[in-house]
Amino acid sequence: MRNLFSSIKKKVKKLSSYQYYRYMDSQYEKAAQKSIQASLKVLPDHRLTGKMERIIDSYAKDKLGSIRFSPLLKAYAVYQGEFKEGWIPDNYFMRHVLPHTNVYHSGISDLRQLARKILKAPEMPDLGYFVRGCWVGVEDQLFTKAQAKEYFFSKSDQIIIKLNASMRGEGFFRLTRNEFDSFDEYKSEDFVVQLPIQQNEWFSRFSKDSVATLRITTVKPWGNPAKKLAAFMRFGRDGVDRVTANSRLVVGVTAQGWLDQYSFDSEWNLLDHHPDSKIRWLGNRLPDFEKMVVRCEQLHDLEGTMEIIGWDVVLDQHNQMQLMEWNTGYPGVVHSEMTTGPNFIQTDWSDLWRPTHSRQKI
Repeated sequence: MRNLFSSIKKKVKKLSSYQYYRYMDSQYEKAAQKSIQASLKVLPDHRLTGKMERIIDSYAKDKLGSIRFSPLLKAYAVYQGEFKEGWIPDNYFMRHVLPHTNVYHSGISDLRQLARKILKAPEMPDLGYFVRGCWVGVEDQLFTKAQAKEYFFSKSDQIIIKLNASMRGEGFFRLTRNEFDSFDEYKSEDFVVQLPIQQNEWFSRFSKDSVATLRITTVKPWGNPAKKLAAFMRFGRDGVDRVTANSRLVVGVTAQGWLDQYSFDSEWNLLDHHPDSKIRWLGNRLPDFEKMVVRCEQLHDLEGTMEIIGWDVVLDQHNQMQLMEWNTGYPGVVHSEMTTGPNFIQTDWSDLWRPTHSRQKI
């Protein structure tokens, strides 16, 4: 009876996963079509021929295991003006890469109170945490709310609160001393309390109202040192105090730290400049890019249990790297692959869908 129950449970789980991935494939296809249409408005000469579309369909089926990965490959090709073997579509990344890489460690970055303890990174601007009904300082001090208030606001006139498992600007609160009194912590999940970051002027000249974010993606195959394989920038808009899903402008970053020619907004529209400051993306190189890359690689090597991590960093006004977040659950690759990819050719990821593939070869 136990074996029968186990067999049924596996079939239900497989069916549920199949339905979920089919749904996500349809959503990615819609996003790919929107991206293609937006790119062609700016880059009409990049329209794919019928022959190239058939080549991409065959590649998706033969190399990646399903034609459902074709739409994003076509979107990548339209943006770059050519098809390149080795690209990782984001829906393939979700279905085949993540289950084989970070596995059961993947949700650890959602627990913001653990990040600094695990990484031992002084670059994290943490002041403290609210965990299971308790206020805790960054040095493990237990506080009452009144004590927490005095401690936090002795460091800064404002504090930032980020809820666990929040992303894309949601679950984000910027509080003054008076606003802290009325903040109901018991209506929120556990969260981290951080110092506001004063970003380097290089980033502020694009938009001063929100802190820009450099996403550095590092990969650490088993038995090998971590290495940066991709990067992109997120810039905010004037009048918005944080980078959100609706306000963000995503710009690819080359291996040498140069901004790509175009940014994407939430609707995949292309712009060659920041719409508020009017500064063009092309020709701008991130300051201290290599220094930030090396530090993220070092942190990944120190952590060591996960294969891929997305690090959200920026330089502050003192030219020091600030580590705002790390992402182990879903460090998406769609923007970096589209703009500067293929970035992950040296991995075995494109073979992970094959039942006979062994990861011991990495």
